[in-house]
Amino acid sequence: MLTHLYIRHFAIIDTSEIELDAGMTALTGETGAGKSILLDALGLVLGARASSDSVQQGAKRADITATFDLGKLAGVLAWLKDNELDADNECIVRRTLTSAGKSRASVNDIPVSVQCLAELGNQLVAIHGQHAHQTLGKQREQRLTLDRLAGTAPADKVRVAWQSWKKASTDLAQFEDGVRVRQQRTDLLNFQLAEFDELDIGKLSIQDIETEHQWLANTDRIQSLAQEVLKHLDDVASPALTQANKPLGTLVSIDERLREALDLTESASIQVSEAVQAIQHAVGSLEHDNARLSWLDQKLSALHRLTKKHQCDLSSLADVEATLREEYQQLLDPANSAGQLAAEVEELQKHYDDLAGKLTRHRKKHAKALSKTVTDAMQGVNMQGGVFTIEINSTKGEPTESGNDEVSFLVSPNPGVNPAPLAKVASGGELSRISLCLQLATLNKYSVPTLIFDEVDSGVGGAVAETVGRLLRQVGQSAQVLCVTHLPQVAAQAHNHLQVSKSIEKGKTRTAIQALNSKQTRDEIARMLGGAKLTKKSQQHAQEMLDVAAEQS
Repeated sequence: MLTHLYIRHFAIIDTSEIELDAGMTALTGETGAGKSILLDALGLVLGARASSDSVQQGAKRADITATFDLGKLAGVLAWLKDNELDADNECIVRRTLTSAGKSRASVNDIPVSVQCLAELGNQLVAIHGQHAHQTLGKQREQRLTLDRLAGTAPADKVRVAWQSWKKASTDLAQFEDGVRVRQQRTDLLNFQLAEFDELDIGKLSIQDIETEHQWLANTDRIQSLAQEVLKHLDDVASPALTQANKPLGTLVSIDERLREALDLTESASIQVSEAVQAIQHAVGSLEHDNARLSWLDQKLSALHRLTKKHQCDLSSLADVEATLREEYQQLLDPANSAGQLAAEVEELQKHYDDLAGKLTRHRKKHAKALSKTVTDAMQGVNMQGGVFTIEINSTKGEPTESGNDEVSFLVSPNPGVNPAPLAKVASGGELSRISLCLQLATLNKYSVPTLIFDEVDSGVGGAVAETVGRLLRQVGQSAQVLCVTHLPQVAAQAHNHLQVSKSIEKGKTRTAIQALNSKQTRDEIARMLGGAKLTKKSQQHAQEMLDVAAEQS
């Protein structure tokens, strides 16, 4: 449960530190004092969307820290461990918002994303807003409410099955739409590869062609240079080395230290001889071949056209060709065919239909239980004889994320009136009370330890308000309940009381939050009963309400 909340520079809250206890806690104060701001701060620290407008004017940043006792929350502790946010029995959540709009979050001093923070927050706190009844008339909200009571596992399975079917259907549609595109691409690749095939260079590499062209295009110059080289090597260098080796051999016989010099000149003589042979071999077969040169010119021109077309150089042209051939083969032999994909879509729809049918039966079973629970609760909130019922109409068609069912909440607020759609027959006050009955009926389906009600008792009063208060107090026996209320009948049922007040200091509005003792609680309820001026009668009445609430616990 929530044990501590620290707020600094948030909206009109300068600094506030609140210790919270188990049971039901009432938050009261004049309209506009900042009760909802307190809940906004709590929502922010639990992952709600941030706005720089929330930072107090003149401050650089707002800080909110919430501390939770996790002693009995094995599921939350396991989640923290899985996300490497280990905690003992205490979890500290922080959120910082700068005036520039930047936000930072941490759990147990470890930085986390806002998405991670929101996922944790959903396991710790459930907030029931003051306008919940306004969305209750929408069929989507009615379906979600029923699924919450019935347990979301079957609905979750249907949603996963729908996602699989939807993906397969999209793949099939894209495959069919892409047939024309793939054919166009195949034709283009076929044309491009034909250009490579027309080169007809056999096993020659591009480098071979470039080298041979270089030789044939420079035959005369190569032969001239070769003759000049041979003249120097064969006519000068080789005889000179031979003549030098004879006296050098005699010197070695006199002084062995010259052996290395003799080895070097003999080696040089051999290398010069081998060089002469290599040049003679290479140049000896070289002759003018205009036909071959013309063929090489043609191939090089074609190769250069291809490099320009594919925007690459000659050295990478072979890789380009290999890539095109690989893509061409993939297009000719796709991993799936339209028939295979269609069969997969059909199989997935059958699986979906099976799960959707089970979900329908699951919903109808729990709809009966919820109808009875809400109908019984309506009798205690001044709607005697009223009837609440849930109608489920199923139509099998194209799969939807939520199944095949249309869920409608019907109500008969007065005896003898046939049930009709909730939004059409219920007045604002009746709708508010039915909404509260629904929320209370589904509370045991929430695994979160802290429940917050923000003026969900609006539109009721008198004995009905007292009944609402008793129901909330009853919930507070098993969960922590924070209730923002303007009704003394509800506030009197609380185990604990927080007062939110507003003041103006040096031209600036400030909000303060104070935990009330028993005497202060009595006076606050007396204020709610009779206005700002306290009287003995209002104080006596307030004390009687508190005494009755304590006796009924």
